[in-house]
Amino acid sequence: MDSSRKPSVGCSCRRRPGRRHATRWLAIVLLLTTTGCASVPVSVPIIGPALLLARADRQAREGAWEDAVASYDDYLTRFPNDSAAPRVLENRDTLAAMLTAQTDLAQQRDEVARLRAELAALKDEGTRLREGGIRQRAESTVLRDEVIRLRDERSQLRDETKELRRELSRRQDDLTRTRQELAAQQAEAERLRADIERLKQIDLKLERKR
Repeated sequence: MDSSRKPSVGCSCRRRPGRRHATRWLAIVLLLTTTGCASVPVSVPIIGPALLLARADRQAREGAWEDAVASYDDYLTRFPNDSAAPRVLENRDTLAAMLTAQTDLAQQRDEVARLRAELAALKDEGTRLREGGIRQRAESTVLRDEVIRLRDERSQLRDETKELRRELSRRQDDLTRTRQELAAQQAEAERLRADIERLKQIDLKLERKR
C-alpha cells in the first residue's frame, strides 16, 4: 500500500461512509468540545470555544491573571451556553477576586507608609513646639493626641492588612485547586486524543478491508 495515502473523513467522492462511521466522528467532536482540548488532530475540525478556553487557561497558569480574566470574559460573551461556561465563570471570578485583593493590599500598604511618614513629621513638629514654650507645649499635646489617633488608625490598618493577606491566601488555595482541575482536564484530553487515534486506526483498517 502507498505510504503517501492519508486517511480522511471527507472521501465520500469515492466511497460513501456508513452511518456508523459518521456517528463515531460526531461523538469524537462532541467529546473534544466538552473537555476543552487545547489541540486536536489534523483530521478533526478546529473548535473555537476549545481554543479560546485553552488560551485563557494557559494565561492563568502563567500568572497573566488580567489577560486570563479578559479571555474568560471574551469566552463567556461569545459562548455563554457552552458546557464549560460554569467552570470558566468560577475561574474568572476567582482570578478577579485575587486581582482585587492584591490591589487592595497594595493600597493598604501605601496608606500605612503614608501614615508612617505623617507620624514621623508630626513627631518632628512636636519636638520643635516643645522647645518653643508653653503655648507650643499645649500645641504639642494636641499633636501627641493626633499621633495616638494615627497609631490607632495604623493598628486598624495592620489588622485590615492581615485580613487581606488571609483572603489572598484563601484565593491562592482556590487557584491551586483550579490548577489541579485544569491538570485533570488536560489528562482527560490526552486520553481522548489517544482514543481518537485508536478510532482512526480502526477506521483505516475498515477502509482497507472494503
